[in-house]
Amino acid sequence: MVLSFVNQFIIPVLILGGIGLLFGILIALLSKVLAVEPEDDRIETVQSMLPGYNCGACGYPGCNAFATAIINEGKDVSGCKPIKPNQAELIREFLRKQEETN
Repeated sequence: MVLSFVNQFIIPVLILGGIGLLFGILIALLSKVLAVEPEDDRIETVQSMLPGYNCGACGYPGCNAFATAIINEGKDVSGCKPIKPNQAELIREFLRKQEETN
């Protein structure tokens, strides 16, 4: 009876636990190896200042693409429809400071 319990419950639990541990370690290692670094820290900063709705009202597929266009193509922040005026002014001020340092 004890052997039946071990065969039916303990061994499958150990096997599944081992597989889960193996995949967990594999995912952790791959997340470090395959991590993507942003090209430009300014893009990440501008994206964090945008509302984050990813609505596409600006004509871009999301806030990250719009932030990239603001930095790389010089698009105006007013293209973001749901942005509040104070948020837009903060982004403009950030961009002005970036231009002054360059």
